[in-house]
Order: sequence, then structure tokens, then C-alpha cells
Amino acid sequence: MPDDDALAAATQQALARRAGLGDRAAYEELFRRLFPSTFRFALRMLDSDTGLAEDAVQEAWVKAWRGLPDFRGTSTFSTWLFSIVSREALEVRRRRRPVALDGELLEPILDRSTPASARPQDPAQAVLADELWHTLTLALMELPWRQRASWLLRELEGFSYDDIARVLDTTPTVVRGQLHRARRTLAIRMEQW
Repeated sequence: MPDDDALAAATQQALARRAGLGDRAAYEELFRRLFPSTFRFALRMLDSDTGLAEDAVQEAWVKAWRGLPDFRGTSTFSTWLFSIVSREALEVRRRRRPVALDGELLEPILDRSTPASARPQDPAQAVLADELWHTLTLALMELPWRQRASWLLRELEGFSYDDIARVLDTTPTVVRGQLHRARRTLAIRMEQW
């Protein structure tokens, strides 16, 4: 059984190599580290639909496990994984049939995954934070797919332009353009804030 401290200290690349050789503990460590961000990304790419996000992320992690023996390490493991999640989220979105919406269904489901200790304690500030997040969520839902993915990967996940380009199978120049348009659109939508 691998040493837990050694697993915790290992880099993603080292864990990916070990997992590619069949080390389940290494794969579980990768999952522990990266599942929250992959789920958060899929959730936001799929308009806060928890069920669809769960389906996309589950399928992506299964494909990652199966594909690890072929992972060459030409990019970081997280870049490789997010490209799988991105493709799965897009596939789930394509399979989803349009549904007629009424006013109640348009309300986004806010991400309540932030621990209570990190939320504002002042009720007025908590309301303002919720309103801000609500407005941002709606604005993100209106962005085209690549713009939304580029913005989420850059602003929330901290990916470089090169890594975003690998995830979305495009070029860094296209990513810069997508981010510029996304930021411009969001600035207009969020100008009240």
C-alpha cells in the first residue's frame, strides 16, 4: 500500500504516471485534488444543471482512467483532464433536448459550496454577495460556449492561455479573443456592480 504522505506530496504528473500503470491510490489522489474543480467547471458550463454536470464529470473521469496509460504528459494532467471534461460537457449539452422554460425555471441555482465561514457574516453583505453572484451566473449563462469556457478556466481555475487552448482544442490567440469578448460582455452586464 502506497504511503499516504508520499501520495499527498506527489505532483499531478507523477500521480498520473503511477495511475497509468494501474495504481488506484494515485488515481484516487488525483480525483481528490481535481474533482471539485472539474465538477464546478462542468456545472457552470451546463447552466447549473447538477444532474447534467454529474453525468459529464463522471463520464470524463471514467474516460480519464481508461486513457491514463496513453497519457503522454505533453501537457499538465489537469489540462488533459479538463479537455476531457469540456468535451463531455459539450456532448451532454448536445444530447439535451430544448425544454420550454417558464419564469421560475430561469432562476439559476447558486453555488452554495462555499463554506459558511467564508460567507459574509453581515446579512446586508450576504444579500449583496448573493445578488452579485446571481447576476454573474445569469451573465455567464448568456455567453457562447467557448467564451464561457475560456472565462471560467482563466478566472476561476487559473489556467494559462496555452492550457486553455489545449483544453478547448484551439490556439492561444483564439483564447485571447474569446476572453476579450467574454470580459467585454460581462463588464456590460455587470456594470451596475
